[in-house]
Amino acid sequence: MNREFARLITSEHLARQAVVYVRQSTAEQVRENVESTRLQRDLREKAITLGWRHPVVIDEDLGISAGGYAERPGFRDLMTRVAMRQVGIIICVDASRLSRNSRDWAHLLELCGYFETLIADADQVYDLSHPNDRLVMGIKGTVSEMELGLIRQRLRSGTEAKAARGELRFHLPSGYVHDAEGEIVPDPDRRVRVAIETMFSQFDRCTSVRQLSIWYRDTRTLFPSKSCRHDGAIRWQVPTSNTLRKLLAHPTFAGVYVFGRRQTVVEYVDGKLIKRQTAPRSPEEAKVCIHDHHAGYISWEKYLENRAKISENRPRWTMRENRGAVREGLALLVGLLRCAQCGGRVRVGYKKASALYYCDGGHEKGSKRCMSFGSNLIDARVGEELCRALEPCSLQAAIQAAELKDSQRAEELENARLQVEAARYQADRAFEQFDLCDPKNRHVAGTLEERLNEKLAERQAAGDRYEEIAKADPVLTEERRARLEVLARDFPSVWNHPQANPKLRKRLLRAAIHEVLVKPLDDQHQLEVIIHWQGGVHTRTLVKRPVRKTGKPHESLEQLVKDLASQLEDPEIARILNMKKILTSGGLRWTRDRARDFRRQRHIHGPGKRERDDSMTMNQVQEYLGIGHNAVLALARRGAITPNQVTDFAPWRVSRADVDSEEVQGLVRSLKETGRLPRGGSPKGQPGLFDAGKGVTSEVKKGAL
Repeated sequence: MNREFARLITSEHLARQAVVYVRQSTAEQVRENVESTRLQRDLREKAITLGWRHPVVIDEDLGISAGGYAERPGFRDLMTRVAMRQVGIIICVDASRLSRNSRDWAHLLELCGYFETLIADADQVYDLSHPNDRLVMGIKGTVSEMELGLIRQRLRSGTEAKAARGELRFHLPSGYVHDAEGEIVPDPDRRVRVAIETMFSQFDRCTSVRQLSIWYRDTRTLFPSKSCRHDGAIRWQVPTSNTLRKLLAHPTFAGVYVFGRRQTVVEYVDGKLIKRQTAPRSPEEAKVCIHDHHAGYISWEKYLENRAKISENRPRWTMRENRGAVREGLALLVGLLRCAQCGGRVRVGYKKASALYYCDGGHEKGSKRCMSFGSNLIDARVGEELCRALEPCSLQAAIQAAELKDSQRAEELENARLQVEAARYQADRAFEQFDLCDPKNRHVAGTLEERLNEKLAERQAAGDRYEEIAKADPVLTEERRARLEVLARDFPSVWNHPQANPKLRKRLLRAAIHEVLVKPLDDQHQLEVIIHWQGGVHTRTLVKRPVRKTGKPHESLEQLVKDLASQLEDPEIARILNMKKILTSGGLRWTRDRARDFRRQRHIHGPGKRERDDSMTMNQVQEYLGIGHNAVLALARRGAITPNQVTDFAPWRVSRADVDSEEVQGLVRSLKETGRLPRGGSPKGQPGLFDAGKGVTSEVKKGAL
C-alpha cells in the first residue's frame, strides 16, 4: 500500500464500508461497453488491497445518465450511507462516474468532508476535509461537467449538420426503408406499398380517422406495422386509430425530409429537473424541412388536405371553429351552422327522434342563449337548395360514385391477392423448415409442426377472404348504369328518400357548402338563412319557424295560483296545475321555476309563517293525534273535523282549533281505549261510522292527503 494512502486511511475508515460505485450513462453503453463495466467492478480488488475485507458494489445506476435530469437510486443510496457514517471510502474509476452536474457534485463533497469519508479514483485517494484535496476534486467535477457539455454540443452540431443535408438516418414509417447508400426509398415489398396506397385512398372516402379504423376492422384488412425495436421488423395486423392518425400526419409520405419537429424542454417539478419532449410541430416549423427529398406516396397539397381533415375532426368542445366529424345523427347541418348574431357555432341536441339547434351565446358561462329552433324545416330548405344546385351535374356525380366504388373493390381484391401470396410463402417456408427437421427430435419437430399449422390456417383464411371479395358483383353494371341515369334525373327523390343515409347526405352538404349563417328575424317567426357555397356564391332564403301552440289559459289562473300560494310551495303548485291539465301561456307544463316566475311577475306572495302554523295537513293530523288514515276519515265523516281543499288534487287542510277541540280529543281517547268510535250520529247530523256508504262526500273521496 502506498505510504500516502496509509496516512489518509485510518482505523476509523477501515471500520466502515468501502463502496465501489459503478455507472454507465446509457443502456447502449451497458450492452456494448462491457469492458468498461468490468473495469469498474474490478475496483473491488483495489478496495481489498487498501485494507477493506468486504467492499460493497453499488451498480443500480447502470444505464442512467448523471447529467442531473434522471433519478439515480444508486447515488441516492450512496448519499444516505455517507450521511449515516457507514462509508469509509468511495472508489470509482474517475470523477465523471460519480456526477456530471454541479449540484450533485457539491452535495457529495460537502457530505464527505463533514462525515470524514474518503474518495478514491484509479490513481489517488482524497480526503475532503483537507482544502487542497477538496479543491482538486472540485476542479475534477467542473471539468467532468464541462466535458459532458462539450460532448453534447459536438454531437448536436454534427447531428444538425447532417440533418441539414438530409443525410441523417432515423426510424422510417412503414412503406420506406434505407437503401445501401443510406437514401430513403419506398419499400421493395409490393404488398407493403399497396397497403400504404390503400390507406390514403380509403381515407379520402372516410370522414375521420376513426371511420378508417372501423373499415380496417370490419373488412379484416391487415396493415404493415413497423416496430422501432427488433431492427424495424414488420408485423401484419389490423391497425389502431392512433397508428393511422400518426401515419396520415407523417410528412415523410409526402416526400418531405423533416428533422427537429419536437423540442426538449426542462421543467422543475417537485424539486427535480425533468426533461420532456413537446408535441410534434408542423413540418414548416421544424428545424429542417426539405421538400422533394425522396419519392412520396402523396403530394404535399394532399398532405396538407389530410392534416386539415384530421384537425377538423377533433371534438367540437375542444375547438370552436372546427366542424367536427360526420356522425350518425339525423340533424344534417351539424358543424355548418353559425350564429349571425354572436358568430359562434350552432350546436345540436337530440331528444328521442327530434333534434334542436341552439346557440348558447358564445359558449361562455352565464351567457344568454341567442336562439334555438328545430332541425326539420331548415334541413329541408337547405336540402332543396342543394338539389337545385346539383341538378345539372347529378348524373355525372352518380356515375363517378359508382366507378369509385368499383375502384375501391379492385383495391380490396388486390390487397387480398397479395395477402394470399404472402400467406402461401410463409406456409411453404414453414413446411420446408419442418421437412428438414429430424422427426425423432420431437422437441423441435413439435414446435415446427405447430408453426406450420398456424401458417396453413392463415393461408386458408386469406384464400377465403379473397374468394369472398371476388364473388361480389361489380357495382357499375349496364343495368345499374341505366338505373343511375333515371335516378340522377330525379335527384330530389333520392335525397328525400326515407332510407337515405344521413352520413352520406352530410358529406354531400359539406362538399358543396362552406357554412350556413342563421339569424332569427324581429318577429321571431322566421329565420334568415344565408348559405355560403364552396365556390364563393351566397344564397339567401327564409325559413318559417313553427308557432308553438299555447294551451287554453284557465279563466281564474291568477286567482287559483294566489289561493294555492297562500298554503303551498312552488313544487306543489306546479304538481296540482299539471294534474288539472292547465298549461302555461307558452303551452308548456309547469315546473317549480315556472310557478315561481309566475308568482313574481304578478306579485303573488308565498305562504307566510302564520298561515302554515294555523292549519294542518291530514298527514300532520295523523301524526299529531297518533291515529291512522281511516280514523281521520271517520272523524271527517262524523263532522268532528272539517277538511278544506283549495281545488281538486290540492292537499286537505284542517284547522288546528278543530283538532284541539274537546269533541275530537274525546273521540280519539275513546278510539284508543276501545278500538272504535262511539255509535251514534254526530251533532251536525252526519251518519255513523258503520252506516256503510252513506254521508261520504265527493270532496272527501277525491281529496289528497
